[in-house]
Amino acid sequence: MTNKKSIVAVAKENEIQDSVTKVFDLLGGVNNMLEPNATVVIKPNAGHANPPESSVCTNPEVLRAVIREVKKANPKRIIVAEAAAIGCDTIECFKVSGIEQVAVDEGVELIDIKRDKDLITVPVRNYKSNIKSVKLPRFLLEAEHIINLPILKAHASMVFSGALKNIKGTVQDKVHLDMHRQNLAMAMMDVWYAVRADINIVDIINPAGGYGPHTPVPLHVGCILGSYDPVAADLISCDIVGIDTNKVDYFKVAAEAGFGTIDRENIEVIGKSVEEVYTKMWIPYIGGMNRWPEYNILAENACSSCQALLSLNMEELKAIDEYEKNSGMTVVIGRKDSIPEDIPKEKLVLHGNCTRKWKDRGMFIEGCPPAEPCLYMTISDGKVVDGKNGQLGEYCRPRMAKDAPVWQEYVNKKAEEFYKEHGNK
Repeated sequence: MTNKKSIVAVAKENEIQDSVTKVFDLLGGVNNMLEPNATVVIKPNAGHANPPESSVCTNPEVLRAVIREVKKANPKRIIVAEAAAIGCDTIECFKVSGIEQVAVDEGVELIDIKRDKDLITVPVRNYKSNIKSVKLPRFLLEAEHIINLPILKAHASMVFSGALKNIKGTVQDKVHLDMHRQNLAMAMMDVWYAVRADINIVDIINPAGGYGPHTPVPLHVGCILGSYDPVAADLISCDIVGIDTNKVDYFKVAAEAGFGTIDRENIEVIGKSVEEVYTKMWIPYIGGMNRWPEYNILAENACSSCQALLSLNMEELKAIDEYEKNSGMTVVIGRKDSIPEDIPKEKLVLHGNCTRKWKDRGMFIEGCPPAEPCLYMTISDGKVVDGKNGQLGEYCRPRMAKDAPVWQEYVNKKAEEFYKEHGNK
């Protein structure tokens, strides 16, 4: 990388369209950013079938504003493309999120990457996980421009989701599943080696705090952020909502992979300053591991993904009234040289692939990280629920739906307490 500073543009205008236009102008103007007569792929976040007000998916009005800005450059084609989360139907996600209607209104193409059959195998040079190659749609690889359009939100698998994580939605389910069975941050970087967005526009209009992506708590911030550097985009996005980036492991991974900078001295924020738009957001995934004294939590050397999942699942146990009933359990996350010898098998939960060497000692949940609800379900059920062989769809999702009302009530109460304390909602 050169010593040239990464530029991050931040806009907060009265209208979404004005903010999007401002960001493009700050980055050099759309006609200088995009070639004429080009194919432009816009990759929003539409991973789950949730309505716009939930802030689980990219705000459809932000997408509309970006499409209208792109049209000024006279492209040949504009394609909106996504591969929804494992077990989710992309077309349904497009429809429920409001993205389908925007595509129809604006006369642009809408493609479900999961259904695409014209795939090209792309080798991953110098891969860091076991993702040696990925199959990607031809249209994505042949497009002159890819605009990465994530929404900023809390996310159990990575603490938060932004520009870097959003590109995970360019692969089909097999690769997606493989990514979650190993070091997810490393696997994300490997996908970035294969397909790189050249522009990142982050939706921070109503970012989702709380226990996202399934139980979000939207917060109005009113910003649009843009950068050619996805790492800098994510770093400044976190600064805007008060996420401590020192506690998010994958920034270092991304910087080491060469995708951008985490050195704030090498980032220039233009437009609105961070201080002008700062709004503290509730991200309960960040915090110490001593918040559950009724359990023996062995979390040394654990990554932020497993720490985030631990937070989510321990609180879910409280919400469904299973926390006290199962007190005394030992939960192990992260790589360990040894664990106590005197823990009964039924009292030991081993969460994630780092604990595999001890799998015969207790209830081992596979994954790096494991599927989001597996820890609380394993503890409450007294048997392993690991999301393999269709369990995530056949058991986990219906169980999550059953637990959802009481969990939502619990989260709403916690959010109210947080924002009352911080005075910004």
